[in-house]
Amino acid sequence: MMRSYTAIATAMVCALASGCSDQSELAAAKKRIAQLEAELAAERAKPLAQATLPEPQKPAAPPQAAAPEPTPEPTGQQWSYEAREDKMTGGTTRHAYVLSTNTVNFDSPYSGAQRGRLVLRTDPKYGRDVIFSIERGQLLCRSYEDCDVLIRFDDGKPERFSAIGPEDNSSDTVFVRNYDRFTSKLSKAKIVRLSMNVYQEGAPVFEFDVSGFDAAKYAGKK
Repeated sequence: MMRSYTAIATAMVCALASGCSDQSELAAAKKRIAQLEAELAAERAKPLAQATLPEPQKPAAPPQAAAPEPTPEPTGQQWSYEAREDKMTGGTTRHAYVLSTNTVNFDSPYSGAQRGRLVLRTDPKYGRDVIFSIERGQLLCRSYEDCDVLIRFDDGKPERFSAIGPEDNSSDTVFVRNYDRFTSKLSKAKIVRLSMNVYQEGAPVFEFDVSGFDAAKYAGKK
């Protein structure tokens, strides 16, 4: 387009240089030249205007809402409480128990992951007991002779407790002596670790989360 405008203007200039017989033709030629020059200037200005146009701005991203903080689970949910009426005495047997947070795996024939169980029991016939049991295996504690159990409350030093096996000679349960001493320390602790000898398995450690123990619920007061 620009080359055609230039050619036309050049032809008109040459015609003027050779002379024009009519003044009106001369005026028309000059007017046409002026139009062509204006159009040529407009054409030349188009690429510059396009080059200087600002790029469209991207819309700002909306602010992201802060993720809600997770609601902590209430403490004490790991405890289970049971109450059973004794038909003979008319009293109530109460249990509070918690499972170990870790598992152990013994050799055959007791293989497979298993947890320990820590039980508090109040019984109108047998009194108050702390009971530790496993699912499978042989706890080395006889029914007629005390054995030792190491118990650690939180980050304190391990303490030695006496224990005894059940009268039926089952090997997966022991009764830990000194109920008052144990429960007094448990009520102030969050973690209880218990270790005792297991036949051909050494002395594995069972860890219990005892936080949030509800003594009133255990006693049946609420």
